[in-house]
Amino acid sequence: MSEGERGFTLPGDRLAMVGASKRRRKLGEIVAERIIGEIIRRGWNEGEVLGTEADFMDMFRVSRATFREAVRQLEWHGAAGMRRGVYGGLVVKAPPRHAIVYGAKTYFGLASVDRALLDEAAAVLRAAPRLRPGQSENQAIGLFLEALDTRTITDLANERMVAGSLPKLSETIALKLVQDIEQAGAKRGANLGNEGELQRRYGVSRAVLREALRPLELHDIVRVKTGAQGGVIIRECDPTYTIELTSTYLTYSRIPLSHLWEAQSALEIAAVEKFVHRANAESLQALRKALARLENASASHYLAAAGEFHQIVADRSGNPALALFVGVALRYGLIVMPRPDENFLPELKAQHSRMVDAIAAGDRDAAMESMRAMFDHARRWIRRIERRQDQIDAEFSG
Repeated sequence: MSEGERGFTLPGDRLAMVGASKRRRKLGEIVAERIIGEIIRRGWNEGEVLGTEADFMDMFRVSRATFREAVRQLEWHGAAGMRRGVYGGLVVKAPPRHAIVYGAKTYFGLASVDRALLDEAAAVLRAAPRLRPGQSENQAIGLFLEALDTRTITDLANERMVAGSLPKLSETIALKLVQDIEQAGAKRGANLGNEGELQRRYGVSRAVLREALRPLELHDIVRVKTGAQGGVIIRECDPTYTIELTSTYLTYSRIPLSHLWEAQSALEIAAVEKFVHRANAESLQALRKALARLENASASHYLAAAGEFHQIVADRSGNPALALFVGVALRYGLIVMPRPDENFLPELKAQHSRMVDAIAAGDRDAAMESMRAMFDHARRWIRRIERRQDQIDAEFSG
């Protein structure tokens, strides 16, 4: 039976990574991503059994080892896990909030993001304007602020143990590896040693070591190189996996679009202000190329093209924390935002063009005003979407 006949579909470009890294992905990771896409498409029904190991091996035409690698990643996400027995199979779970906070803090630690930059991002979020004054706490901002607080990943692990949730041995070893890399100040390209050496150093089996190394590979913290000159090689920590993990939580939790708007608008206005001060010939060229693609984009591709443009601004702002959370908002927006109205595209594209002109002229105020205008348009659009959803919910409950 084919994948389509079994009802497993992926939302295509809507789940494409914004600013995806060039890290070569393994087949197990691709399978895990497709399963998460299906969980989202089905409405993320906690406790639903999606199928057995044999079902998935047949569905994706993969080996047992590849499927089990995918399961390990789903468990790391907190999205699903295997249940044994007569009624067993791959079961949908609620992704734990701690995994999101731990992932973000791991990225900040390994990327050596200065505490002042984390505090700067937190201040921007706390000052974010509210779309609906008096509304309850913003869920997106609350999650981001938790990831930006002063606790370390070691503090988080200790909190879990105090609460009685003992981590798997592989999780403990993964944390130890991260701490050892930080403490040693290891640079990109440094070799931590081969598998045998690391097994002896940490006193674990090859299976446990490989399971511990996998999340570090996903964060692009390390690359495992085989051969005579091989070993576990340090790389530069990449935010892509953290962005994916966080957007998974947001999708499950169904955070209102207005909450996303409040967080994203504040972050992006702050990012463009900083970008103007740092813009050079290379960054302006990258932005103009993204603008050209955006101007040629149809309504069906506009969100992805705009996301590329806005990610460049955030990435070149000089604050990796701002860039990370902008990336999360853009990735989540690809999943949940509807296609924009064709009639509004000319003005939206013109606003992006005016922003590039302002940045090139070094006009900070004009660049920020263009960004505000874009989000002011999005605010009206989101309010219409949420009012329509409120009406549907009222009719359904009535």
